[in-house]
Amino acid sequence: MILAAQYYRPPFPERRYWKEDLDGMKDAGLNAVQLWVLWSWVEPEPGRFDFSDYDELVEEAGKRGLGVVLSSIAELHPFWIHREIPDAHMIDHMGRAVISSNRGEAHQGLTPGGCTDNPEVLRRMGAFLEAVGSRYAGAPNLVGWDIWNELRWNVQADGLVCFCPHTLQAFRGWLDAKYGGLDGLNAAWKRRYCDWADVMPGKLPKRPYTEMMAFEKFLQWRAAEQMRFRAEIIKRADPTHIVTGHGAQPSAHMAGDAENHAINRGNDWDLVKPLDGVGCSHFPFWFAMSDADFGVRVECTRSAAGDKTVWVSELQGGSARQGFDVRPSVEAKPQQRWVWNGYGRGAKAVIFWCWRDEFFGRESSGYGLAGRDGLAEERIALMKQTGSILREHNALLEAYRPDAAKVGVLFDPNGYNLEWAQDGVAARARDSVTGYLTALEHLQVPYTLVESSHLAALKELKLLIAPFPIAVPDAAAGPVADFLRRGGTVLAESEAGAYTEEGIYRYPAAERPLATALGIADLGRRPLKTAEFRFAYGKESYDLRAAIWITPLLADGASVLARDGAGNVLATARQAGKGTVIALGTFIGKGYAEARYGDFERFLGHIIAYAGGLPDLKVHGEKPLQWRSGPAAGKRLLFITNQSASQTVRVGGPEALFGSAKMARELHHGGKIKIKREEGECRFKLPLAEGDFAILHW
Repeated sequence: MILAAQYYRPPFPERRYWKEDLDGMKDAGLNAVQLWVLWSWVEPEPGRFDFSDYDELVEEAGKRGLGVVLSSIAELHPFWIHREIPDAHMIDHMGRAVISSNRGEAHQGLTPGGCTDNPEVLRRMGAFLEAVGSRYAGAPNLVGWDIWNELRWNVQADGLVCFCPHTLQAFRGWLDAKYGGLDGLNAAWKRRYCDWADVMPGKLPKRPYTEMMAFEKFLQWRAAEQMRFRAEIIKRADPTHIVTGHGAQPSAHMAGDAENHAINRGNDWDLVKPLDGVGCSHFPFWFAMSDADFGVRVECTRSAAGDKTVWVSELQGGSARQGFDVRPSVEAKPQQRWVWNGYGRGAKAVIFWCWRDEFFGRESSGYGLAGRDGLAEERIALMKQTGSILREHNALLEAYRPDAAKVGVLFDPNGYNLEWAQDGVAARARDSVTGYLTALEHLQVPYTLVESSHLAALKELKLLIAPFPIAVPDAAAGPVADFLRRGGTVLAESEAGAYTEEGIYRYPAAERPLATALGIADLGRRPLKTAEFRFAYGKESYDLRAAIWITPLLADGASVLARDGAGNVLATARQAGKGTVIALGTFIGKGYAEARYGDFERFLGHIIAYAGGLPDLKVHGEKPLQWRSGPAAGKRLLFITNQSASQTVRVGGPEALFGSAKMARELHHGGKIKIKREEGECRFKLPLAEGDFAILHW
């Protein structure tokens, strides 16, 4: 188990602070330090590598028993890159060469630098990675690698990129392989191209969807290829230590903006393939995240990781800074809840950004775990307790894996691509997904995110929720139909599979394989006139909020569950094999993302219970809390974080989850709690103080 802090982004902190700071990290209970190894710093002249400062830091960390995580920053290019490789420049969507510049929060290094589709840029980057990997693979205190920081590649491009000849060649080659030649492309795109030279990426949103969606998908593929390139080099040099990479946010949150296509930093499910693990950055006080928001982000990362390792690769250490904007100081109790919330969801590393306050640019004076925001002393006091727990129970915590979820939420990148191609931001798609995820956090029902081209996770599920499914690939129809035949339940929002992956609209029924598999047909889009509608299922009813549009449903052979004020059918239920399809003629996840409301949560809880998706272990509080549980080395661990006032938490479940245990032991405050048994069930109560956490095992 790793508990670390990022320390060195050269040339800061300066050497005069190193020994004092490393002593402080050790005393605070941390067991590792992360160092940014910048290409731009290490190779100041072509072919000359200078690792002297890193050598010293690695050695000094080792003297104190601190492990080292090396973050190879190959995306900060040396100043000489464009001089040595004259055609290295990226080209933006207006045909202009992108002028690289020093990155806003880093002291040395060009971004976006050279285009990695240029083979000479890629070769030089590879030489840097090989030099780093070879130098430190044998370091006795090396504990792992983070080989791509926040998946950055186009920062400060000041436009959409890249349209250079090398990228255009790579894009066309990717299309050629995907469609089996120009004839295949023309058939899928409904075009009459006569030469590959005429096939261009989409230029701007609101133009034809097809070229833009293809370019977005290409950029996602290219990010995975870049990760593979980096991982192969580091693993050749070091086949022993864990190799990870991490995003600034999970893929499902990447809605894009004016300079970023949706998900253009890559799809986590593809990025993780060559890695041993994957992580994400989290700055809760900077972005006003609740504990539920933080939980969603970690769960998204865990879902993509599958059976690989999860890291909380960056976690806010102290008060955020963006220029002269001073954000709230980071309080100790919430920070420790983030740590144990992450470990409880399966993370094996928590790395704080950063130890000492930043020195340079817009991040200067902020982020330090030991920084000068007024709360460092209390943060470090609680961090010492966490470090003590990790040292004493490392093997148990390392063996822990959260229980498999029974509820899945579908994440389809194609829907994001389609919306970005239209509007330049995929907010509807993102909010539709995160709305359900956030509700599941509030319900405290474990879940997994199911990517639409990686459907093996369906085998473990009882319920699949399909938000904003308008461009789900046709290949998903078969696995979803099999899921229904086995007795699964699908809750699907409006216009399932209405568009191809190329962004071409299809009429209902047989032209939409996913809708056919679900038995859904609609009467076409209508304006949303009244948001609220009444949904009735069994003896229960709920007032739900529609969003975006309505598509009145055909109810042939189905039970009608909801109508709008004009009598349009907005929800139906029908049997499909041994399973059930609950169809919606609108989007309700987005409405919940805009404003939380109780009827949505009660509705979702009803559907989950009907589908058999509730967890076997029951953990209930009088007030909001978070929890996760799972096996660990022949025992069971339970993590509970309490973001509320003091409360009593009730834990219960079948005897099979408790074995022969008579007592639950608490690792944080110590002590034992008697487990009561009655009629095949076990239960106990746990008092939990305001803002506190508990780690129990039995």
